[in-house]
Amino acid sequence: MPQPRSLPGILLLPALLAAPLEPIPRLRIEPAGRVELGSLGPREGRAQAYRLRNASPRPIALRILDLAPGVTVAGPALAAPIPAGASAALTLRLEPEGWTGVQDRTVRLGTDDARQGDYFLPVRAEIRPDLTVDGVRREFGRVGEQESPCQWFLFRRETGEPLWLHITSPLPPYLEAELQSAGAVARLGLTLRPERIPAGMRLGLERVRVETNAPLQPGFDLYLGWRLRLAVEPEPARVLFQGPGERTRTLTLKASDGAPFRILAAVVAGGAFTVGPLPEPARPVQTLEIRRAGAAPARAMLVLTVQGQDHALQVPLASLP
Repeated sequence: MPQPRSLPGILLLPALLAAPLEPIPRLRIEPAGRVELGSLGPREGRAQAYRLRNASPRPIALRILDLAPGVTVAGPALAAPIPAGASAALTLRLEPEGWTGVQDRTVRLGTDDARQGDYFLPVRAEIRPDLTVDGVRREFGRVGEQESPCQWFLFRRETGEPLWLHITSPLPPYLEAELQSAGAVARLGLTLRPERIPAGMRLGLERVRVETNAPLQPGFDLYLGWRLRLAVEPEPARVLFQGPGERTRTLTLKASDGAPFRILAAVVAGGAFTVGPLPEPARPVQTLEIRRAGAAPARAMLVLTVQGQDHALQVPLASLP
């Protein structure tokens, strides 16, 4: 026969059914998830307000377990336990000084309930740099022999602190710099002098290193591209003989404007090379034959006098071993 149930077991079942079930987790945080604080200036702190609701039938107390750098939290939610069914405010504040770029911060909170896990307040902000420049690259484009173009770079400190700039990289002889500063703003001008560009150079990309007194932006690399526009363009820009078997090379000269021109004289400065006969008629395209005089390595300069041009055209010549 089945045994009858004991009286204590019969009384225990209704007691369990009547006990309230506590939600896990017991806290509801608004707003939930990661909060975007947006763009902040280098000294522009920003606060984010939270509302923490106790969804359980018992009070719950909060404490800070982990605080990220530059972040503080305060409010009634930390001052006293949150009563059952009630809510309390909490304010997170991020101070951006000492940081730049995208920054992720998280506050970790614990409770007085051992069955609860940790609660997190994640935030993200993009902190603007104190010192900025209106672009790090400029293009001079095609520059004529008589031109002296200038490109300007504008620097500005958002904090308003005085700005100091210094060029630390050596400049080539065909590039000149000018610095103008007034408080938190400075301008750097770079001028190209085509008449100082070495013969055979037709284009370039210059890197200028600039150091500053802004702690988080101590230096910038600036770039300037240029291309020389000659009235008569030599092709190739440098005549190079490679190996002892190469005895002659052809130099082609083209007028940039397509107009006919004449070569009045061709002189080799440095020896080791000779130039064939000069073409007589005027044409938009002329060719010259360059011969090496021996097999030994040598370097020289071909100097061409072109009709109607104030400056001689120089073309480097070289023979390699």
